[in-house]
Amino acid sequence: MKLDVYRSCSRLEKRQVLEAFWHSHVESSARIRGAAIQYGPYAVACLVAVAAELVVVIVASAHRAMVISWIAVVVEIVVVLSLWWAVVRSRALKRELV
Repeated sequence: MKLDVYRSCSRLEKRQVLEAFWHSHVESSARIRGAAIQYGPYAVACLVAVAAELVVVIVASAHRAMVISWIAVVVEIVVVLSLWWAVVRSRALKRELV
């Protein structure tokens, strides 16, 4: 994944990139939007990895520790919702580019 624009951003700009990516209706510069577009696939890939890891935790703890399993289910729901929103925002940012 290409992250050259994101990596060249300052700390303040990276904060603006995250805001532009995760929030809709945020005014930002072309550089920030470009970095947010590059950040999108990375965010989606990371969330997919976390969701997959939580599935393993849920399955492994289902018969041994129900409390851990239920906690993992709740966290999985949050991660899946975040994944959905990341996909929505990534597509929206790409559409704005065109």
